[in-house]
Amino acid sequence: MRPSAPPRPIRARATRRRARAAARARARSATAQRARNPWNPSCRPYTGRVPIATALALLGAVLLACALVARVRATALPRSLIAEFTPFAPAERSADVVDDAILVGRERRAVAAGLLQLATTGAVRLVADTGPRGRIAVGVELVEGVALTSAQTELLEALFGPGHPRERLRRFSKDRRAVGRRVRAYVDRRAAALTRRGLLRPRGTRARLTVRVAAVLLLMIAVPAAALTLVAGAWMPGAACFAAVLLLVVALCVIPPGERRVPTAEADSRRTHLDGLRQYLTLAEADRLRVLQSPTGALSRPGPVETYLLDEKLLPWAVVFGVEREWLAHLKIAYDEMDATSLSALGEVAASTLDLLQIADALGGLVEIGFAVGDLMGVGGDALEIAGGVFDALP
Repeated sequence: MRPSAPPRPIRARATRRRARAAARARARSATAQRARNPWNPSCRPYTGRVPIATALALLGAVLLACALVARVRATALPRSLIAEFTPFAPAERSADVVDDAILVGRERRAVAAGLLQLATTGAVRLVADTGPRGRIAVGVELVEGVALTSAQTELLEALFGPGHPRERLRRFSKDRRAVGRRVRAYVDRRAAALTRRGLLRPRGTRARLTVRVAAVLLLMIAVPAAALTLVAGAWMPGAACFAAVLLLVVALCVIPPGERRVPTAEADSRRTHLDGLRQYLTLAEADRLRVLQSPTGALSRPGPVETYLLDEKLLPWAVVFGVEREWLAHLKIAYDEMDATSLSALGEVAASTLDLLQIADALGGLVEIGFAVGDLMGVGGDALEIAGGVFDALP
């Protein structure tokens, strides 16, 4: 005779017992898995994973501090006690904004400032027109009858390529990589010339490279560590690893590119003068007039034409120190306030300045549209950025 099935209540109790046993087995398995997780702070015995994650965060903070120090030192200048209203002119040499940009650690702006110096000295004209798609195109027009020096020709060839153009008007190359290579080589040659003159040390410091390599290596450790700990539910070491990732990423963004070119003691007087020039560029209008009217100033009674001629020549150095937007606005106000007699006295300078102001207005219009290319009000650097991406290609 077939045995009868157990009553239904007995079957239900057996099912519940099996379910409870399975739940206990799953709990034991999860506990064992957490105990085997090296990043779980609750595992026993305690293996010190929280201090390891904290050490990653502390190392990230140290590297960020080193990156900030390197960024400050890259553009730090000896303090000048007076404001200077004229560029530094070495013995038997004219003032050169490209060399000054390298000496103050702002070589990313050196070529743009050098091109603008050619425009403000009347060697070339910057011309802007609208392309078929409505985009502003900036070109360089060689001024008839002006003989370029070898240094000026080298700068133009770095932007447009070697050889003399048949046409008088040249536009920036569309090959961004080729332009970037030529510009890098040009800046390196100018830095080598400064080294031969004893203004730069033969070899720069590799501290920036050390910080970058250390940050990348730690980032390769911190990213998977943060992912594993957060997925496993180990929130304390996970948060520390995530903080380390953030600190390392910020450090890589802050650290200046390339190697630091270290000026020598012979360059201190020039760098101090450049700091005084930076102070003059950032002064208010009334303070600048007081500097010009001082016993060491250029003018006892500076008129609008004389003051404008001085300020217009400083526009390339305003690009170097990153105050081109404010300096262009200052020049525009001074230009608008001049009467017909003053404008006629300026002569060709007025025409050149009008071209620069028109380019600034056109590029400023693009800023209003979409901030697509960055800070375009600074004619020098931003014209290059539109046409050839020169800044992006620099190390």
